[in-house]
This record gives sequence, structure tokens and C-alpha cells, in this order.
Amino acid sequence: IYAAGKVCLSILGTWRGEAGEQWSSAHGIVSILLSIQSLMSDNPYRNEPGHDQEKDEKKLGPYNDKIRHETIRISVCDRLEGYLNLMAPIITPTDSTSPSASPVQQGSPKTPETGLTTPASTPVAKTTTTTTTTTTTTTSAGGGAAAAGGAGAGSAIWQTPEPLYASNSIQGAEFSDLSKRLLLCYYDIYQDIVERESQRIKDGTEFFKAGFEFGGNKMDGKFNYASLRSRLVRIRDAINEETRQWVQSSKEWIETSNITSNLQRQFEQVREYYRENDTGGIEVELVNGNPYEWNFTLFGPPMSNYDGGMFKVELVFSNQFPEVQPRSRFVTPMYHVHVNTDGVPIYSVTRVDDVRSHIEAIRDLIVREDPKPIPSTHINVEASKLYFGTKEQKREYSRNARRCASRSLDYFE
Repeated sequence: IYAAGKVCLSILGTWRGEAGEQWSSAHGIVSILLSIQSLMSDNPYRNEPGHDQEKDEKKLGPYNDKIRHETIRISVCDRLEGYLNLMAPIITPTDSTSPSASPVQQGSPKTPETGLTTPASTPVAKTTTTTTTTTTTTTSAGGGAAAAGGAGAGSAIWQTPEPLYASNSIQGAEFSDLSKRLLLCYYDIYQDIVERESQRIKDGTEFFKAGFEFGGNKMDGKFNYASLRSRLVRIRDAINEETRQWVQSSKEWIETSNITSNLQRQFEQVREYYRENDTGGIEVELVNGNPYEWNFTLFGPPMSNYDGGMFKVELVFSNQFPEVQPRSRFVTPMYHVHVNTDGVPIYSVTRVDDVRSHIEAIRDLIVREDPKPIPSTHINVEASKLYFGTKEQKREYSRNARRCASRSLDYFE
């Protein structure tokens, strides 16, 4: 995978492409996707032709450290700051000895008119300062930035770069929405990585440069986990604010959007369904009669860790539903492998336009006897370590879940 995001299909991942075995269109798009996925291995250093047998940990480890840092910076922070029209920080050190001062420009520029995002490697012609705020941060003993919204030690100037060019295709609302929902789901995991890695690697440390990095196909820079930490907070807060704005805007949507009748009709059907077919497992209601804001209450299944518990979940809809899926959150604290500490559950549905499918998918999280074994769904860091740990740790997980169910009733008084 080159710096500009292009993929070298001549090697097709781990396939060497012997004579007479060149890829052709007959292989289909799935083979391309599988080949690209195979490049995202535990040791990407070995994907480079001629280095597939590399065993030197002094090369593999530092290269992995760089990839991990840049994945969060570019694939997560840059992209979402573009979707949310957040200005990205350009860090300039106030003290040349400050370990977390980094001159590397952070963020991926976006043109607000079209929603086009410049590739991370695109050169920037000039920089337009829309709002400039300079804050000097201090670094605590733990290495964290002390100033609110600071991007590491130094002066953070918040600017919107103007790109030389942009992609010729506009990404739809579905992809932007998925990226935002995944950020809310994986937020704890990202921050856990930032915290863990920042204790190992001092901010300001230069990236390791592999022998095959040269010219335009290289990643130079410095580690700046203090910046990533604050950027992740800003992004999460901006997405949550966007959800709150949906609620505010829904007062107008009720009168003007044709989605209103769709959601109102679905609510009536869902409520009737559970009244007739459910055995007291779910209660559904609209908040102040607003079809864009649903609450439903889950009752813990008998003989499970959540027996006797009551858990309220909120669903907030956009007027772009179903292209933009509802934002879901456990209002009642929930201790579960598939629910993070902000109460955000991770789930999937086959019918994104059917609200009952969303409710059923969330209910299945606590109805299932065991959490799903798929690692990408383990978004509660602490709960996952306990459940998939030793027998004693798993018992501790069960105790925490039962305690969560017992305390849930306090939120309904």
C-alpha cells in the first residue's frame, strides 16, 4: 500500500503471481478485496517484496509502532475531522526541548462546499486561517497535555488547509455515517491504545525509517500521542453534539420531512408487535411524542447475569434515515463485552431501514448466553479482558454484570 493510498496488485497480497498466473478481471472484485485485506497483517514490514522473511524485531517492532500511530492519526482522526468540518491542529513547539512538540501538520483538509477530502499524502498549496487560537500547553509527569483542546506541548494553531486537488468522487452519507458510528463504538479502544503506547514511546520520538522507504513512498514524522488523545476527544464530542442537533432539528423535520410519517408508522407497528408477541421483554416509547427520538427498555432474561435488570436504550434518528442509521446508546449503565463505557453498543442488522431490526439486534446482546467471539466486536476493553481471561477473571466478569443489573433499577426511580 503506497503513501497515496494506491495498492500494488502485482503481488496481490501474499500471492507471488507465478508466470501464467497474472490476475485478470475474471477473478472478480472479491479477490481484490481479500488481497488488500491480506496486506493488513500483524507485521506489515513483511509485505514489502524481498522482506517477507524478515525476523529482526528491531525492524518489525518499530515499524509496527509507526503504522499503529499513523493509522489512528490518518485513518481515524484526519478522516473524521474532515467529515465533521473540524479544523486540524498545526503544531509548532514553544520549547525546542519539549518532547511532545511536533512540527508535523495534523489533519486531512476538506472542502466544505463539496465534502471532498484530500488524500493524506496530497501536498498542500497554502493554508487559510479561519480561526486561529494559540494555546501553550504544559506536559504533566504522565505526558498528557494540560490545556483543554491542546494538541501536545507547544502552540496549537487551528487552521483549515486548502488542498491542491481533491478526489473526483464524493463519498455518500452512508460511509461518513458508518465512520462516525464506528468511532463512537471503538473510542475506548483507541484511547486505550493511545494510553498504552504513550507510556512506551516518548512524544517527539522520530519514526523508524525502513530500508525500503524512499522518495514519495515513505512515512517520516514524530510520535505525538498527546495530540491524538485530545483529537479523539474532540471528534467524539463533535459527533455527540451532532446527535443532539438532530434532536433540536427534529422539531422542524416533523413538519417538513417525509421521513416523519415513516418513523411514526414504524413506531406504531413496533409498539403493537411487542404488545401482542413479546413476553414483557421490551417496552417502546417516543420521547415527548417525537418520532425522531425513541426510548426502549430491555428486561434482563431470567437465569442470566442480567436477571432482574432494566436497561433503557435511546435511538436518535436523522432526517436522512435509513441512509444515516440511528445513533444508539444505553442510557442505563451496561456492563457488557459489546457495549463500551459510553453506553454505545456494537451490532449489525440486515435491514437497516427496519427499526425493529435495530431493537432486536441490541436486545440480542443481553439475550445471548455468551458474547460473540469476533474480536472486532469486543469494544469494552476491561470487560473483554475479564470475559476472555482466566476462569477467575470470567467469574469476576459475571459478578460485575450481575452488579450492573442490580444497580440498574436505581435509574428508574
